Amino acid sequence: MNYRIMRFGVRPAEVPAVEKAIIAFVAQAADEPGTLRYESFREPDGVSYVHLMIFADDEAEARHASTAHMETFLADLLPRCEVEPAFTNLRKVAGAGR
Repeated sequence: MNYRIMRFGVRPAEVPAVEKAIIAFVAQAADEPGTLRYESFREPDGVSYVHLMIFADDEAEARHASTAHMETFLADLLPRCEVEPAFTNLRKVAGAGR
Protein backbone atom coordinates (compact mmCIF):
# COMPACT_ATOMS: atom_id res chain seq x y z
CA MET A 1 0.00 0.00 0.00
CA ASN A 2 1.04 3.58 -0.64
CA TYR A 3 0.45 6.19 2.05
CA ARG A 4 0.83 9.88 1.24
CA ILE A 5 -0.06 13.23 2.67
CA MET A 6 -0.39 16.52 0.88
CA ARG A 7 -0.13 19.81 2.77
CA PHE A 8 -1.06 23.24 1.43
CA GLY A 9 -2.31 26.61 2.60
CA VAL A 10 -4.76 29.04 1.06
CA ARG A 11 -5.57 32.73 1.44
CA PRO A 12 -8.26 33.28 4.11
CA ALA A 13 -10.78 34.69 1.62
CA GLU A 14 -10.43 31.53 -0.48
CA VAL A 15 -11.42 29.04 2.24
CA PRO A 16 -15.11 28.67 1.21
CA ALA A 17 -14.27 28.12 -2.48
CA VAL A 18 -11.43 25.74 -1.65
CA GLU A 19 -13.58 23.66 0.68
CA LYS A 20 -16.29 23.41 -1.98
CA ALA A 21 -13.66 22.18 -4.45
CA ILE A 22 -12.23 19.72 -1.90
CA ILE A 23 -15.64 18.21 -1.16
CA ALA A 24 -16.36 17.71 -4.88
CA PHE A 25 -12.90 16.27 -5.52
CA VAL A 26 -12.92 13.83 -2.60
CA ALA A 27 -16.35 12.54 -3.66
CA GLN A 28 -14.88 11.66 -7.04
CA ALA A 29 -11.68 10.20 -5.59
CA ALA A 30 -13.81 7.85 -3.46
CA ASP A 31 -14.94 6.07 -6.63
CA GLU A 32 -11.45 5.41 -8.00
CA PRO A 33 -10.38 1.76 -8.16
CA GLY A 34 -7.49 1.24 -5.76
CA THR A 35 -7.99 4.48 -3.84
CA LEU A 36 -8.59 2.94 -0.45
CA ARG A 37 -8.90 6.17 1.53
CA TYR A 38 -8.85 9.87 0.75
CA GLU A 39 -9.54 12.36 3.51
CA SER A 40 -9.09 16.11 3.84
CA PHE A 41 -8.50 17.95 7.10
CA ARG A 42 -8.33 21.66 7.88
CA GLU A 43 -5.74 22.60 10.48
CA PRO A 44 -6.52 24.86 13.48
CA ASP A 45 -5.11 27.96 11.75
CA GLY A 46 -8.14 27.81 9.42
CA VAL A 47 -6.17 28.10 6.17
CA SER A 48 -3.88 25.06 6.13
CA TYR A 49 -4.98 21.64 4.91
CA VAL A 50 -3.72 18.08 5.05
CA HIS A 51 -4.94 15.40 2.67
CA LEU A 52 -4.41 11.77 3.66
CA MET A 53 -4.31 9.27 0.82
CA ILE A 54 -4.02 5.50 0.85
CA PHE A 55 -3.64 3.67 -2.44
CA ALA A 56 -3.61 -0.08 -3.03
CA ASP A 57 -0.42 0.14 -5.10
CA ASP A 58 1.64 2.28 -7.48
CA GLU A 59 -0.84 1.71 -10.33
CA ALA A 60 -3.76 3.01 -8.27
CA GLU A 61 -1.76 6.07 -7.25
CA ALA A 62 -0.75 6.74 -10.86
CA ARG A 63 -4.39 6.39 -12.00
CA HIS A 64 -5.47 8.85 -9.30
CA ALA A 65 -2.82 11.36 -10.36
CA SER A 66 -3.92 11.23 -14.00
CA THR A 67 -7.69 11.65 -13.55
CA ALA A 68 -9.60 14.54 -15.06
CA HIS A 69 -10.97 15.45 -11.63
CA MET A 70 -7.40 15.74 -10.28
CA GLU A 71 -6.54 18.13 -13.11
CA THR A 72 -9.70 20.17 -12.44
CA PHE A 73 -9.05 20.26 -8.70
CA LEU A 74 -5.46 21.43 -9.07
CA ALA A 75 -6.46 24.07 -11.63
CA ASP A 76 -8.98 25.42 -9.11
CA LEU A 77 -6.74 25.06 -6.05
CA LEU A 78 -3.33 26.34 -7.14
CA PRO A 79 -4.31 29.99 -7.82
CA ARG A 80 -5.87 30.14 -4.34
CA CYS A 81 -2.78 28.88 -2.48
CA GLU A 82 -0.39 30.86 -0.34
CA VAL A 83 1.53 27.65 0.33
CA GLU A 84 1.63 25.34 -2.68
CA PRO A 85 0.90 21.63 -2.23
CA ALA A 86 3.77 19.52 -0.94
CA PHE A 87 3.58 15.72 -0.90
CA THR A 88 5.17 13.35 1.60
CA ASN A 89 5.34 9.58 1.26
CA LEU A 90 4.71 7.82 4.54
CA ARG A 91 5.83 4.42 5.73
CA LYS A 92 3.38 2.69 8.03
CA VAL A 93 4.84 1.50 11.30
CA ALA A 94 1.65 0.37 13.06
CA GLY A 95 -2.09 0.92 12.97
CA ALA A 96 -5.32 0.20 14.79
CA GLY A 97 -8.99 0.89 14.25
CA ARG A 98 -11.46 0.32 11.48
